[in-house]
Amino acid sequence: MPTLALILESSTTPSASRSIDRALLARATVEGRGTLRVSRFAGDVLGLGRWHLAPRGAPGVELHRRLSGGRATATGAGFVHVSLTLPHRSALVSGDPLALAPEQVLNRAVRGVLGGLEAGGLPALYPGRDLLTVAGRPLAVLGFEVDATGATLVETVLAVERDQSLLPALLDRADPDGIVAAPMTLPNDVTSVARALGRAPSFDELVTWIRHGYETRLGIAFTADAPPAAGDGDGAFVQSRARRSDLDRRARTSTMLGVFEAHCALDDAGRLREVMLAGDLLAPSRTVTRLEEAMRGCPAVVDRVMAVIDRVVRAPGDFVLGVGPLRTIAETIVEAAR
Repeated sequence: MPTLALILESSTTPSASRSIDRALLARATVEGRGTLRVSRFAGDVLGLGRWHLAPRGAPGVELHRRLSGGRATATGAGFVHVSLTLPHRSALVSGDPLALAPEQVLNRAVRGVLGGLEAGGLPALYPGRDLLTVAGRPLAVLGFEVDATGATLVETVLAVERDQSLLPALLDRADPDGIVAAPMTLPNDVTSVARALGRAPSFDELVTWIRHGYETRLGIAFTADAPPAAGDGDGAFVQSRARRSDLDRRARTSTMLGVFEAHCALDDAGRLREVMLAGDLLAPSRTVTRLEEAMRGCPAVVDRVMAVIDRVVRAPGDFVLGVGPLRTIAETIVEAAR
């Protein structure tokens, strides 16, 4: 039976949360043990995935960049974050880090959350990709990161009192330039725990459900723990990916999760001088970095770009999910370069 540390934070900040998740990833690598952390923020927060470009921002809306990839979300007051940190992506089921294929990781990791919601009376499902649903309506958004050591973070943004129909309003306020692409989500398109259940559970009650779900669905045992000390502010991380004037060639492609973007510049010979990938993708941070670096000097021809992608993503532990066929990446880069 795996044993996880359990950290509860009924009130924290996005910056502190990122710092703690980084520390827990490092601890998972060094100590070989995982952590389940349940937390919540106050106020209006626009949650970017790791690969989104940062918007302009606005007073009254805090920008948060998750360590994991995936789509943009509303978060803050009315939402709860569930962060599962593991020594490697397969740690819930095997000592072999590669026992689970990348597309199986979320399926396994969210079974505890599903079991917890069921314990609270909600028939939640994981239909695939990056969402949990109730009666076909999204209730939670998922993402995951695998760092350079293989340590894995799975993040769940759970709508409790508010839901993802808040996202368009947050984008209107914080992203008037339309930097972050997201669908127009209406109240009837999504749901929350409070709406589906007919009441809003307390934070402690929700924690009890989630703990029960992991214990019963995955056989997890827990030991109570305190969060590591949060580091200094990391505003630079939030702004770490932003639109750049020197990357003046751009293209967007609709994908399984939302939108995939390529931003690039060409050298004097018409080859790719620099490439930046962005949008709603799920990939280890090392994979995206390696892809961007490997593109330098590559001719802007689909087959040549595809050969680079195959070489990078073929390595153990590297993957890109959420964009469909990997050829989508190559075609989007070439379209941007035209």
